[in-house]
Amino acid sequence: MGLRLVPNEFYSAAVNWGKTSDGCTTAAAIVREALLYFAQHFAEPDALFTLSQGIGTSMECVDFSFDQIRGMTPAEALLDHRLNQLFSSLTERPRQGLGKAIRACGLGKTKNVVTRFEDTFGIDMPLFLLTCRRAAEDRLFRASHPEPEALVLPS
Repeated sequence: MGLRLVPNEFYSAAVNWGKTSDGCTTAAAIVREALLYFAQHFAEPDALFTLSQGIGTSMECVDFSFDQIRGMTPAEALLDHRLNQLFSSLTERPRQGLGKAIRACGLGKTKNVVTRFEDTFGIDMPLFLLTCRRAAEDRLFRASHPEPEALVLPS
C-alpha cells in the first residue's frame, strides 16, 4: 500500500493534512505544518513552545523532522522566519523604527538581532534602512507625480 499525503486546501492545521493513508505523519508534512504555524504565530514570544500543541505532535517528532528535512532545529527555522519578517516589515515601512519592528516580529528577546540580520542578509543595518527609506520616498514621489512615466529618461 503506497503512502499518500492528503493536502489541506485552506493551509490550516487540519487533522488529516500531512497524514499518510495509515494515519502516520511524515517528516515533510510535520515541517510543512510547523512552517505554516510559524507563519501564523511568528510574532508570539512563545511560538516555539506552543508549536507541538499547535500542530498536534510531540516536540521530539518536530525536532527529528526538522533535522531530517531542513538540517536545522525548529528554533533556527523560527529565527530564520522572524528575520525574514523583519526584512519585509522594514522594507514596507522603513520609518516605523527598528525597535518597534524587532518587537513586532517576535525578536524582542533575541540577542544580537542586528548582527544576525546583517549576517543573514549581507548588508549593514544602517545602509539597509537608508536604502529602504530612499525607496519609500521614491515610491511616494512617483505616486504623487502627475506623469510617473515622464520621470524615466528614455534610453
